[in-house]
Amino acid sequence: MSSKIVLIAILIMLIVLTVLVAIGVVILLVVCRPEPVAQATATPSSTASPSPSPTFTSTSPPATPTVTVTPTASPTPAIPEGDIVFTVDGDRIEAGECTTLRVSVEGISAAWLEGEPVVGGQAEKEVCPCEDTTYTLEVTLASGAQARRTVTVYVEGECPEIKLTTRWPPMKLQDWPRPAGDNGRGMHFLAEGYYTEEELDLHIARLRDMNMKWCLVVYKDELHLERAAIKFRDAGIMVVWRKFLRPDQLYFNWGRDIEILERVGMPPYMQVYNEPSVGQEWEEEPINKEKFLKNLRRTCQDVYNAGGYVGLQFVSDEWLTDALRDLKAHGGEPIFQRMFFVPHPYGMNHPPSYQEDVHSVLGFLVFADIFQKEIGFVPPMIAGEGGWKYGATDDARFPKVDDQLHRDYHVELFNWFRTGVLSNGQPLPDYFFAYCVWLISDRMDDNAWYDSFAGDRVLTIEAIKAIPPFERQFSWDKNP
Repeated sequence: MSSKIVLIAILIMLIVLTVLVAIGVVILLVVCRPEPVAQATATPSSTASPSPSPTFTSTSPPATPTVTVTPTASPTPAIPEGDIVFTVDGDRIEAGECTTLRVSVEGISAAWLEGEPVVGGQAEKEVCPCEDTTYTLEVTLASGAQARRTVTVYVEGECPEIKLTTRWPPMKLQDWPRPAGDNGRGMHFLAEGYYTEEELDLHIARLRDMNMKWCLVVYKDELHLERAAIKFRDAGIMVVWRKFLRPDQLYFNWGRDIEILERVGMPPYMQVYNEPSVGQEWEEEPINKEKFLKNLRRTCQDVYNAGGYVGLQFVSDEWLTDALRDLKAHGGEPIFQRMFFVPHPYGMNHPPSYQEDVHSVLGFLVFADIFQKEIGFVPPMIAGEGGWKYGATDDARFPKVDDQLHRDYHVELFNWFRTGVLSNGQPLPDYFFAYCVWLISDRMDDNAWYDSFAGDRVLTIEAIKAIPPFERQFSWDKNP
């Protein structure tokens, strides 16, 4: 009996010991198993190995395991974008009304509202669109990355007739400002609208060496406008200012720009658009004449009302005709009395007397006929581009424009203003104020007179410098 009891007791102890060991194993497997390390993606690795089983001895109780906590990987923090706020006071307006764009930026490198730099982190711009228009804020983040914000203003209805101030009297040809010692000789400045102090000083000195009295200058913001205006004023060079603007765009700071020019003592000759009939000028937008004409109405109104001289520019006689008729139809006729025209009469490889078509340095005469027919007179003309491109071979009937022809043709052209006679034998018209040939400098343009990869036009430059000084005479100078 006693031996049976002993056996039963031993069995019970073995069972209890087995249970305790099993419990210990389970605890160790649960507690000591390594935590999985968080991965960059949610897909688990297919190569993970199972955790090794712990080893126990019966001579000592299991040690309390040390729990190691593996931190969960956190996503890489995004580069801070700064604080960028771009709003509009009212995004739904009636045609003819205005609203205000507002910008507040912090912690960024630079910002531009519709191409104008945001100074001091704050900017406001009043806009008065005649159709649905999207406005853009471009931002350079502190990291150097680029960001963009947009707001859209939706317009109900159509803008009313052109509204013009009655402050400005009509101007006769002799009322228009011209430079001291005017010789009608000019040149297009740099193709880009941004230029350094050093570039301004260098190229203005070159213009003065050739006794250039006129220049067409592209600008992109008011800072470059003011800096350039002061330097050209001091050099005694009259400028036609061309704000860099696409035909599908409106600009709302004409008044400010004109005020800058008047403040520094430069007449506000403002070219408002450039070659709107040419697809390249529209960039990614399709050509849309109706949209352009609507923009032209508003732009001419704003420049005129601010006291600027309205400079039209077309290379298409059809587009010029339509523009003049559209302005008349919308009450813009007073603009014609303070308007000038900027032709681009390139000569291809045609001689200076060529008149078979518009591809001639005398091509401006075609546009003069359109003005006479449509508005009854010809406004002042200042050629903003033109002359002969180096190496031109467009017409197989005529020789290539080499260095000698480039020199001879340009000397003949500029002598129009000395002799008072065009290359076709006709008198130089009073309305034709100046000829700004293409282009003072551009490393990548072989038509540039300086710094081109094709070399400087040395023969032409020296020949122009050698033209004796003179002052252009008008009919009212001869018959006061």
